[in-house]
Amino acid sequence: VYPAWRWCEKLDAIERTQRKLDLRPNLPDFYNMAMERPKKDPRGYCLLFVDASRKSGLGSSFSHSCNPTCEVRVVSLNGKLSLSMTTLRDLEQGEELTFDYNAVTESLNEFRFAVCLCGQRKCRGSFLHFATA
Repeated sequence: VYPAWRWCEKLDAIERTQRKLDLRPNLPDFYNMAMERPKKDPRGYCLLFVDASRKSGLGSSFSHSCNPTCEVRVVSLNGKLSLSMTTLRDLEQGEELTFDYNAVTESLNEFRFAVCLCGQRKCRGSFLHFATA
């Protein structure tokens, strides 16, 4: 878990290294999740980033779907914040566990490369949301 400023430093370092070694991918890996610490927390409100590429559970390998079977919730476990994957409805045996990545990009190039393959009737066409600056 990283505070927002540390997460941005990490992403900047990765980007500098990729540029230096000419390893810039079309799409970055999306293994991070933002988690808000509640305002009532004794340590105060904060936006934290969880790096699932370093420490994760089975849920970090779930596929994206525009009509997901699961969602991620922030829970408190023994006074510590954690992410919990819960189903949105009763599932059939063998049904794929998916969640909406809800990732946002300001890069039109990233948005175009992030083709969604969920196959749902109301598919957005991309697993990213495009936000213009």
